[in-house]
Amino acid sequence: MSKRRIFVHACLFIFLFSHFISFDCVAGRLTFDLHAEEIPSSEAWKDEFSDITSKTVNSMALSTEDLQALVERCDKLQPVIEGLEATPRKIYLKRLMKSKSIFIFVIESRKDDPNK
Repeated sequence: MSKRRIFVHACLFIFLFSHFISFDCVAGRLTFDLHAEEIPSSEAWKDEFSDITSKTVNSMALSTEDLQALVERCDKLQPVIEGLEATPRKIYLKRLMKSKSIFIFVIESRKDDPNK
């Protein structure tokens, strides 16, 4: 094989598997991270996230059982969000925790005042 053909094949390989490859600038070498975070085939967690966070507006109108179910959904979604890269993880996790806090606050306020 010619050097040009090898170069083209190497570039194609790097392009196709770029989510598993990182470049070490100090050592000047390519490293392969086969345990890299898998790219989700679907982003279904975003639909779940949107559904949960949209309920905060009507949290006072929801039943206590619905609020407890939302808290459980927050708990299930939290590990998925914690697996994201740093910036999106901070944004989505903060919003999720604020929504969860609102749901817990409404549940506890109903325990304190049973007439609500």
